[in-house]
Amino acid sequence: MRKVFAAEMKRAINIGWIISILGICFSICFDSWNDLLRAFATHNGSVHYFFWNSAFGGACRTYFLPIFAALPFAAAFCKDYNEHALYLIVSREGKKRYCIAKYIVNALCGGLVVAAATGILILFLSSAFPMADSVYQDPFVSDRFHVWIAVYHPVEYAFIEIVSGFLRGMLCASIALCVSIYISDPLVVLVSPYFVSFLAVQAYRIFHVPDQYRLDKLLTGNMIIRSSVFTVWICIVVVSVIVIFLGIFFQKTVLRRLEDGRLY
Repeated sequence: MRKVFAAEMKRAINIGWIISILGICFSICFDSWNDLLRAFATHNGSVHYFFWNSAFGGACRTYFLPIFAALPFAAAFCKDYNEHALYLIVSREGKKRYCIAKYIVNALCGGLVVAAATGILILFLSSAFPMADSVYQDPFVSDRFHVWIAVYHPVEYAFIEIVSGFLRGMLCASIALCVSIYISDPLVVLVSPYFVSFLAVQAYRIFHVPDQYRLDKLLTGNMIIRSSVFTVWICIVVVSVIVIFLGIFFQKTVLRRLEDGRLY
């Protein structure tokens, strides 16, 4: 099994990592582009503000982060099929081991690129700005949007942002890989996490789901339950359950289609 993981990880190392990391960094920055330029010019800004502004309705982060998370490896399954290499790889690695390795490596790739981009951007911005603005030091300010923790525990705040990014990236990449079971077009596979997130948001609105129960708002920090740390733990549990469920679905569906000799 170790050799199978190593082989899949070797396939996953590509230029897509660099494109994804840079794309996510630029997406977060572009959501506050004018403010970012003004902050560098006046030396007056905070790291927290740019992540908060991007999370609170940032178009670039909303539209492009799911795609960049899927870019490194989510289309690998349909590419194996399109290049007529799928059955050769499966015969060498084994059907079950191939599915498990493909899914886990893809999920890790999606999570790591978003986490890496978040960490790199935080380090870059923190070299010029404080983690949070002094205006947030009012003791009566709530913990919403990670404000309080950004002021008093900046390292913990950075860790929360990185973990939340990892969870979101892992979820988006897993969704895209499951979509690739049914669609052989890599471009459609890459944009599928955004469409799934869009449909999820519409479902939340149709069924009037309260904001504190919306996973999209919890992952971006738009909504806090009790505290920032507690919210992250909730997200870890929920996302882990969803990713495991999607993994089981991916494995069983691919195995069944391989045995039936039909994929697309």
